[in-house]
This record gives sequence, structure tokens and C-alpha cells, in this order.
Amino acid sequence: MKVIDEMISVLERPEKHELYFNNFFASYDLLGKVSATGTMRNSRTRKIPIMPVDEVKKKHRGFFDHVCNGTVY
Repeated sequence: MKVIDEMISVLERPEKHELYFNNFFASYDLLGKVSATGTMRNSRTRKIPIMPVDEVKKKHRGFFDHVCNGTVY
């Protein structure tokens, strides 16, 4: 998260930018700070209300689950 924090520190309004990154950088805390799209490691979800990994694996290729805080730009 520190790497991303340093990168967005130069932006005047980081919440108005959309970031894309992989699960190496994604965490619940980071996604609460910025508008972002990325995959998350199961160990970093902090019990957010998403479908369990075992159930997702049973779905068709390309299936995804998502969470939104209600603010979409």
C-alpha cells in the first residue's frame, strides 16, 4: 500500500482518478481511499460481503463478484 500511497500523493484529488492494479497491491484499506479496479487476495478482503472463493471457482470462466460503496464516478 505504501507504493500506491506514494504514487497518488502527487495527485490533487486522488479520489477522482481511477486506478487499476493487481492483487499484489490491492487491499481493503487502499480501495477505501481511492477509486480503483483490481483483484484482491483472499487474505486481504477483511470479511467484505463478497462470494467465497470456493463458490466463485464453481462459476463459469470470466465470472466475478464486486462490492461498491455507492460512490461511482
